Amino acid sequence: MHNTKSIGKYSLLLLLVLTARLGATQGFIGITSQQNSGLWSVYQNPSHLVNDQYKIRFHVATAGAHFNNNYVKYAAPFSMVDLALGRNFRPLDPYDLEEIRDGKPKNGTLVAELRGPALAFKISPTTHIALMTRVRSGVQVTNASEKLLGVVRLGLANIENYQNLEYLALYATHSDNTLNSVSQAYSEWGLTLGQVLSESATHRLQGGVTVKRFFGYAGGYIQNRSLRYQLRPDTSAVNAALLHVDRFDADLGYTQVNNRAFLSPSWLFGQNATGRGWGLDLGISYDLLSEENGKHVLRLSAAVTDIGRINYNDPRVRKYTINAQDRQITEAEWQSYSTPREGESELSAIGRILEDEFGLTETDRTNQFALATPQALNMSADLRLMGNMYVNTTWIQSMRVTQVPGFRATSLLAVTPRIDGKKIGLSLPIVRQNGAWAVGGAARLGPVVLGSDNLLGLFARNGHIKAQGVDVYAGLSFGVKSNKD
Repeated sequence: MHNTKSIGKYSLLLLLVLTARLGATQGFIGITSQQNSGLWSVYQNPSHLVNDQYKIRFHVATAGAHFNNNYVKYAAPFSMVDLALGRNFRPLDPYDLEEIRDGKPKNGTLVAELRGPALAFKISPTTHIALMTRVRSGVQVTNASEKLLGVVRLGLANIENYQNLEYLALYATHSDNTLNSVSQAYSEWGLTLGQVLSESATHRLQGGVTVKRFFGYAGGYIQNRSLRYQLRPDTSAVNAALLHVDRFDADLGYTQVNNRAFLSPSWLFGQNATGRGWGLDLGISYDLLSEENGKHVLRLSAAVTDIGRINYNDPRVRKYTINAQDRQITEAEWQSYSTPREGESELSAIGRILEDEFGLTETDRTNQFALATPQALNMSADLRLMGNMYVNTTWIQSMRVTQVPGFRATSLLAVTPRIDGKKIGLSLPIVRQNGAWAVGGAARLGPVVLGSDNLLGLFARNGHIKAQGVDVYAGLSFGVKSNKD
């Protein structure tokens, strides 16, 4: 029998890590594909700012949460929504998470995002500007091995969990040389310029740029170079295992901050930030226009988003190089990883415990590191079928152009048929991401939007739908004074 209480605790941590890919940023695919949706599409491509049908646009806010991974499928008897809201009738069990054993490196991302407030207005027939804000928070694991994540999933409380697992045999030496993990919470201010570069009765070329100012509040990373370990029986505890670390060579950095309100609005103003940086979005789009009504028949768009980094340089910042050998982690120490002290953030708790575990001292420490933002190439083709019926194809490709640690954008391919009227919009995104398919839905009624790029994850339970992710978002945006007024 497995220990449901203690293992469930770590399975929940694993779900949080692998359930949502801010390198992987949230796509909001169901709403960004709608041309009448206002500023939602501008975060994806700044050239789309000039497509707004209103001269003035006030974007109140959009909130969203997203998870994707390629390590486990969710098969619990309660939904992920029930789990997040505390409505699960029992703790999450490790066997509620069905492993995907295909020998491939495992990735996972959990991210929450708050877009807005934002204000946009038309200053000439061909020029629009916008001032936009955003708060982003998340955790990401990339290139982890199935074996190491198996240890995280099962924990060390019950050695019987490993008795029949050949791929995690006791006393066998296992290696994981590519694991990386990043956690970050930051806000940004963006100033966007959208410009019509060329226009005729049948063609229009548009460009856009967004300059961003970042304020980092919490950031942490582990950049692994070499990890070798064994699972062994723990002779000091009943029926428990321990993790014997033969070698661990890695860089560790984190910000030592207290718990703060999740996605606090005060973050927008740089209050108590531990890091700062600059960023850039660049975009261009081409419209083939209808001679009858001037609407686009075909729109081709390309953008590079989130070019930049955040530099953390503060007395609360800690960076180490770990070069440890012959260390042991027991079940009691393993449990302490998820038990922060009063007022301590989870990030600070993990950093503190790693310091103790690997003998890191003040003389080993520097007070600065940098984290890259999730740079990505965004390309899309939007085709009008008839009337207000369209189909959009979007391709987002992560662009890893620096060795600086940081979040990575989640690559995806999405096809989204939609009905896109002035006041009402409906879309059905079909998304391929992290080796899995997802089907979503989004609705826009006047200023209100509600949607998901992965409805399967919202309703998956009892193993009938074994989702690899979940996604949900909602927002409010008002347009004032139509361009036709």
